Amino acid sequence: MYHQENIQLVNDWGNFMKYFMLVNNKATYPIYLDGVLHESFNEDKYDEGMSYNWNRPFIEQMEFPKELWLITRSKIQFDYYENFFGHIISDKFLSSMDQVNVLQDYVIANLHVVSTKGKPKVKDSFCFIKCIKRHGLVDYDKSEYLTREVPSNAKLKVDGSFVDKYIRLVLKDTDLDLFQINDLKLGRYLFCSEKFKSLCEKGNIKGIQFMDLELVPNYLQSIV
Repeated sequence: MYHQENIQLVNDWGNFMKYFMLVNNKATYPIYLDGVLHESFNEDKYDEGMSYNWNRPFIEQMEFPKELWLITRSKIQFDYYENFFGHIISDKFLSSMDQVNVLQDYVIANLHVVSTKGKPKVKDSFCFIKCIKRHGLVDYDKSEYLTREVPSNAKLKVDGSFVDKYIRLVLKDTDLDLFQINDLKLGRYLFCSEKFKSLCEKGNIKGIQFMDLELVPNYLQSIV
């Protein structure tokens, strides 16, 4: 358990602004989303692999499907879920994004959420988004971490070393309210400001745990 004085101390070392990492709220919503993401639907698709160029952790600006099908056996009772190297979001979540200064470079597809037989599983509209541009907002001078050497990888645009384990995470201040970070350890997650967090809470956006930055290192270790 972290005490409030520890939270304030981390903020004093790092940011005037307070930021949060968005993670799936596994306490009330699916720990594992039983489903697949495809560009079209038939009753055999659930058993097919997702071998698409856009189905990778990091992608460049590219042609992205306008329509996608989430074929699932899970109950969909959330507005946000991080999966498939991207983010499943409801119109409610998208509406909150439209009210703040968000990440600019992302691709988006209308998402049909259906059963393995093709029957709609939700009444509301959903989208699937993937980030194209990630921002260099980790303050590595103020953060504490351990590194690991990695081979050159042109697809991921990395070589040399990267963070293997965060001990303390500090972000640089930014005017963005929703963004992704150019860091291999953190690149799958969305981060947000207090303003965006408040909008989601007022809108009763379901499925998100807004994680304080001081809790992120332990969380990342827990899912290894």
